[in-house]
Amino acid sequence: MEDPELHDHYLSSLQCLRAQAYLEDGAIEPWQIDSRGRFWMDGDEESWHFLLVNEANRAIACLRLLLHENTVTFDQLRLTHSHLANDPVWGAKLRTAVEADLVEARQQNIGYAELGGWAIDADYRCTKAALETLLASYAWGQIVGDCLSSCTATVRHRSAMILRRLGGKSLTANGEIIPSYHDPHYGCQMEILRFDSRDIDNRFVRLVRETRQQLESSTVIRTCSSPVAELKEQLSIRRSLLALGEATRQRTRTVRQEDFAPAPERTRTPS
Repeated sequence: MEDPELHDHYLSSLQCLRAQAYLEDGAIEPWQIDSRGRFWMDGDEESWHFLLVNEANRAIACLRLLLHENTVTFDQLRLTHSHLANDPVWGAKLRTAVEADLVEARQQNIGYAELGGWAIDADYRCTKAALETLLASYAWGQIVGDCLSSCTATVRHRSAMILRRLGGKSLTANGEIIPSYHDPHYGCQMEILRFDSRDIDNRFVRLVRETRQQLESSTVIRTCSSPVAELKEQLSIRRSLLALGEATRQRTRTVRQEDFAPAPERTRTPS
């Protein structure tokens, strides 16, 4: 549906959630928040945004996906602005690792995306909302014909650990693992992880299937008219926003500890 006003409402709502979460975490400073309480990230207007909203129609969880054609080059990725990408030693190795994934994406004729902007309201961090938001990236990847993706994640509050347990893997360059690094911009230790929408841990197959069903029946809110015959066509829409649906405390369950139990590391087979 085309509704610039509603689009602005949801985008502002998730940016306010992001501002509150990141400020409390110490990842950003007050001056980085605008007069409406929002924290903008470069690429917000070019990304898909998955969000869960409460009964007051406010975002309580969000994640953004910046989709690229698999012909994208390393230098065109947002990842190139990371501190590690400019490291004199690890910058070249990061490039090698990511370019290997880009080659795989082209060979397999699948997409490539950059994940980021993950934020969850404090009251929902131990509920199913946390899982649903993250697993949306797998469900969405399946809908569009699968994709590889990269994600920068903070080690603080075990965020990177949780992402690993949901399928995130270390990037490697010629068999060497790309290590975590200190990011002075966010003032914390960070990791860059890779995800493959085709590689889902068995524990989460059902949830991904349910989330995919939600996505396929969800409303896409955009600011401009465009062909919407099928979701793949909508991927060309800029400034898109996708609402997964409502999530209230009554509907979410507490996540069990075993939901985040480590999964066995699987060896990546070269294509």
